[in-house]
Amino acid sequence: MSKEEHSASLLKRPGFKWLLLILFACIIFSINIWSDGIYSAQEGRAAVIAQNMLESGNWLHIHIKEAHETEKPIMCYWFYALSGAVFGVNEFSVRLPSIIAALATVIMTAWLGARIYNQRTGLLAGFVLASMIGFVNLSRLARIDIVLCAFYTASMLLLYIGYFEKKKANRWLYLFYLVLALSVLVKGPVSVALVALTVVALAIKERNFKIFWELKPVSGFFIGLAVNGPWYAYEIARTHGEFAQDFFMNQNISRFTGINMTYCGGRRKTLFYYLPKLFAMALPWSILLPFGLFNFRKKLVKLRPATYYLLIWFLVVFVFFSSAAIKRGDYLLPLFAPMAILIGRYLAWIIEQKPILSKKWIFFWVGIAIAGLVAAIVVKSGLLHQLGSMAVQDKIDHISKRDGMGMMQVSDFINNMFILSCAALALALGYLFWIGRLLEKGRPQAAVNAFLLVMLLIFCVFYIWIDPSQNTLKTVKHFCKRSQSHVPVSSKVCYHNEWITEAVFFMRRDYTRTGSQDDLFDNKTQQVKHEFILMPPEDFDSMPEAFKGKVEVLEKTVPNHHYALYLVKKK
Repeated sequence: MSKEEHSASLLKRPGFKWLLLILFACIIFSINIWSDGIYSAQEGRAAVIAQNMLESGNWLHIHIKEAHETEKPIMCYWFYALSGAVFGVNEFSVRLPSIIAALATVIMTAWLGARIYNQRTGLLAGFVLASMIGFVNLSRLARIDIVLCAFYTASMLLLYIGYFEKKKANRWLYLFYLVLALSVLVKGPVSVALVALTVVALAIKERNFKIFWELKPVSGFFIGLAVNGPWYAYEIARTHGEFAQDFFMNQNISRFTGINMTYCGGRRKTLFYYLPKLFAMALPWSILLPFGLFNFRKKLVKLRPATYYLLIWFLVVFVFFSSAAIKRGDYLLPLFAPMAILIGRYLAWIIEQKPILSKKWIFFWVGIAIAGLVAAIVVKSGLLHQLGSMAVQDKIDHISKRDGMGMMQVSDFINNMFILSCAALALALGYLFWIGRLLEKGRPQAAVNAFLLVMLLIFCVFYIWIDPSQNTLKTVKHFCKRSQSHVPVSSKVCYHNEWITEAVFFMRRDYTRTGSQDDLFDNKTQQVKHEFILMPPEDFDSMPEAFKGKVEVLEKTVPNHHYALYLVKKK
């Protein structure tokens, strides 16, 4: 056998294709993951709690000084602490559970897609999920929701195998209940609510209400009680009921209904918040959704039961979180698996049909080129920066303050490298033209392979060179490292108004928190009450002149930092 024949034979082996999928996902999720500090809000909290667990030896409850300790269950923090015990508590260790969870979700998605349809669909679904922009971004951060996504995907996979695949319960159903119970230890009862609504919807669709009993709910209840009862009972007793009030009432019911809600100023997000959000998070593959709906429009009422299972899974998650008062992009993670499988199925159908693209595709390409040109003009004119500024000021409902900051940052980055950015745009258009030519020649598999290869290269370039330069405006690591030299280990730092958990982690100093000017400065005695103070620039500017005369600013974050801080010392 020649080398060419051997290579071709290797590429056709199923095991090799699965290995390629795992390698593809691992590279995207983990490349350069250890650099540039931690900057997501939950990352600092995860790092501090993991550090406290390891230092105290107390793994039974969450401890973070002068902060809510009753917001979340404990399981995810065990993962952070275990990772920290092996690698030390740092950027890599706090993100490792997310990487593992994301990789597991990709593998389970591919497996379910292969089980429902065929191996090609499953593998394509895995590649699709591993290259969705929103999924990739969240897989690289220490966020509880990506871990919940893995547990929820596993639950839905096991529910399908354990009952809905053959409409008959088997031993896998008990494992489903075990994994679902563990998901409650990750983030609470939301996963149970989603599964329950999915089962109800499937029962109504199939007009078979025996499902409720055939799913062995009594066994499931006792499995859930055995897994969750001990820790939840311990935590409720330890906090004298505060955990039950804060976690169940405030963090779950209040945030969902909006009743007595204080989070986000008590403001509800619009019902349609997730429509543009999901489209953006699922890029570049979300572009295929309207084409898929059009091609299968006549078959929507005659789909196989397994496809309905995926559609109802997707719709239940989307409608549930769209109905909630509080909305965040990472809440949608549990619907990414069925969406990826359905997109993978559409791609597999295209490859099997081997359609020859009409030469009219060139008009579509010209449209993309015009859109790229308009985007370049929008950025160069400063309009993108202005839109970001409006989002920061809460003037745009569908864009969060943090996303607005990101828009401003992207605008500045592109404008500073405008010629290079235009060259990259031209290269991307040339690449799309090549893809169009492959499709015109009836080679969809080659087009998909080429697209995935370029996506891998784009992610590598972004996370090795572009993202680190952007993160200097997000992380307070470098500011804190400089500040440490001014603050003796035995001294205490006062965090005024802006309490950033990342700063707590990197400063490694004891601390206290204040929320009013009177807590910092005594107007009667004209005395500063704390030796070292970390505070936002705007709060420093609003302080009395007498205060400013009695302190000195030792360190500042870089200009336009997302979490701007001053280190102030009493003279």
